Amino acid sequence: MLFVLAVANGVFLYVLSDRARTDYAWPIKPSASAAFMGAGYLAGAVATGLVVFAARRWRSVQPLALGLVVLSVLLLIATVVHRDKFRWEYAPTWIWTGVYALAPPTILVAMHQQRANTDVPTPDSSLDVLRGISLVGGLVLLAVAVPLYVAPVRFGAHWPWPLTPLLARVVASWLALIATAQLWCAVGLRRRHEAFIPYSALATWCLLLLAIPALHHSQMRPLGSALIAYLAGLGALLALAIYGIARADSHAI
Repeated sequence: MLFVLAVANGVFLYVLSDRARTDYAWPIKPSASAAFMGAGYLAGAVATGLVVFAARRWRSVQPLALGLVVLSVLLLIATVVHRDKFRWEYAPTWIWTGVYALAPPTILVAMHQQRANTDVPTPDSSLDVLRGISLVGGLVLLAVAVPLYVAPVRFGAHWPWPLTPLLARVVASWLALIATAQLWCAVGLRRRHEAFIPYSALATWCLLLLAIPALHHSQMRPLGSALIAYLAGLGALLALAIYGIARADSHAI
């Protein structure tokens, strides 16, 4: 279900981003914000696709499972806080709300069952550098996500394109998902096969987000520190993702 929803949302929001103004759970504008959300869903489609069709071990899935809990809780809170912005007469609005209300308890039950039935292996020392860089990346993302979510008007003004308070919190929620996945990798990564899914998703996310300023250039604020920081940060995260994929064992996920 998550795979199908991720593909549908991702394609609609990233490819048909202009239609998100009229055909989504709430009016999303500018279209660069819809594309940002779409990039998250498409990266999620890569992750859930690997989970459905390739993964054989729970620990290969766990980084993104915990991140999805964080994303769902934050988006559900944002939905309640900004409920006046949503089209409640529109069926997709209720699908949006239902998914993010049901996902956290479902995933937490699965994580509890896994914890009771899976031994935690000793850390592979060859992943020490990857864990250390992931810790830094996760903390930096969290340092951006928290103030953007808590004070969306103040910190949203420093984003490369205009953000409404609701969209600032949505953007912050996706940043928090990636931060959570990276912090899990920093603390919980034990074997090389566990790295393939989270870093593949991270690479997809970075590549799609790096394309947004070119695809929606008319909506960008004038070239300045915000856009430079955006591009530089994503470039650094992409380098981390490529390194993580290089260190991963894709044949044993």
